[in-house]
Amino acid sequence: MNMIRKKVMRYSFGVIVTFLLAGCADTDKLYKEVTLSRETAYRKWETRKRQEEQIQPIIKGKLSIQDSLKLTLTNNKVLHRILQEKEVARGQRLKSYSAIMPKVSLTADYKRLDEVTSFDIDTPTGKSSVQFGDVDNYTVGLTVTQPIFAGGSIPARINAARLFSLLTDENVREAIQELVYTAQYAYHDVLLSQHLVEISSDAVRSAKAHLDSVKQKQQGGIASDFDVLRAEVELSNFQAEFIQNKNAIDIAKANLVKVMGVSQDSDFVLSDELEYIPLNVTMEQAVEAAYRNRPDLYSREFDIKYQKELLKIIHSQYWPAINAYYTNTWSKPDPHSMMQIEWGRAWQAGVMASLPIFDGFAREGDIIAQKARLKQAQVDLIDAEETALFELTKAQLSIQNAKEYVESQRLNLTRAQEGLRLAEVGYKEGANTQVEMIDAQAALTTARVNYYQAIYSHIIAKLYLQKAMGTITTFGAAESKVQTKNPESGTAGEKSLAASVETE
Repeated sequence: MNMIRKKVMRYSFGVIVTFLLAGCADTDKLYKEVTLSRETAYRKWETRKRQEEQIQPIIKGKLSIQDSLKLTLTNNKVLHRILQEKEVARGQRLKSYSAIMPKVSLTADYKRLDEVTSFDIDTPTGKSSVQFGDVDNYTVGLTVTQPIFAGGSIPARINAARLFSLLTDENVREAIQELVYTAQYAYHDVLLSQHLVEISSDAVRSAKAHLDSVKQKQQGGIASDFDVLRAEVELSNFQAEFIQNKNAIDIAKANLVKVMGVSQDSDFVLSDELEYIPLNVTMEQAVEAAYRNRPDLYSREFDIKYQKELLKIIHSQYWPAINAYYTNTWSKPDPHSMMQIEWGRAWQAGVMASLPIFDGFAREGDIIAQKARLKQAQVDLIDAEETALFELTKAQLSIQNAKEYVESQRLNLTRAQEGLRLAEVGYKEGANTQVEMIDAQAALTTARVNYYQAIYSHIIAKLYLQKAMGTITTFGAAESKVQTKNPESGTAGEKSLAASVETE
């Protein structure tokens, strides 16, 4: 009995070990397959990256903000994808004409029978077999159908396609405005980063000069070791800020390059500057411009009209559909006489009307759903108008705050410059301590940073206001006057932007 138990245990142990080894082998195999798949994916990414780098333009030299906008509208991949929506709308509009155009179809059929009906008749010469039809049957048919009346759905479908095209145009225009805002935002991010690097560089240079001065005084017995250590700490702090600002400008440039859709190997210098240019637009002017220009308001209006046309299409299902038709059939045997085993032709024409009586409440359900969509579109318009008012209010407050910020920091910068000058004179004459000298240098650095950040905030607030008014694509023309949009032609700025996009 013990011998049997031992054999069973040995057999079970062997089976378990076999399964474990098989499981390890399967696991290793799966890992190898996944690893090969990852390597293949990486090689595909390398190939795709090389292809994109060959396609992407490399820019060099000076880059103005208008040049960056043109590059963005020409090369940005997101915009390229959005522009395909115009092709979708064009296809929908072309498809809508099928509601009024005739439909022509051609059919062909071959059929072989196992046998055909026949009977025998007596003739003077004997019995003769009469056959109806043929075992080989051929049919070719031409059918033309012309819609005449469909309960008003024919013009509704054409109008819906036209409105969908207009809705798509406004969505594209909104995407362009958002992209222009993003590009200008990124451009000014680089400008601000450049100024911060310049300020940090000046601070490092001043701190080094101060450290050298302190070391000279130490050799003359005027400054202590603590003074030297304090100057070295100041220099290290400014160097750390310089490194951070330098990293920030690299990231800002990479972001601008990504938005413009050009190669990361591009080497350019921004030609514009951070400038404080006041913008005087009243709230009434801003609201008027927004109501005339914002693409989201136009798209909501078109969407309401579009949903109304769709509702008309559903209501048309309660009316009869009337179609004229014409058919022409060529067949063998002759369609007029099954006795003639030859090709023959038959045609017919007429008018057919159909009226659905009951479809299981499908129409009622569609009407309820479509009325809800129409209500949603109407609510979306109200929400878009409220959003526009909120964005305009926010932009106006941001501009006012940024304006006050610029004016205060401009005065503070003058004070900090004078404070450093007095501290330097006093330090040379021994009237001021080293700590006062360091504080004055730090105060000037902070004042310069705050001044450029104030100008940057004012520029971004103006950009936000222009986007909220729907005039950002006028390339800064809104700074002098509020632009209005003709729904048929568009603003001059939008025409130039559209021309830039079409050059792709």
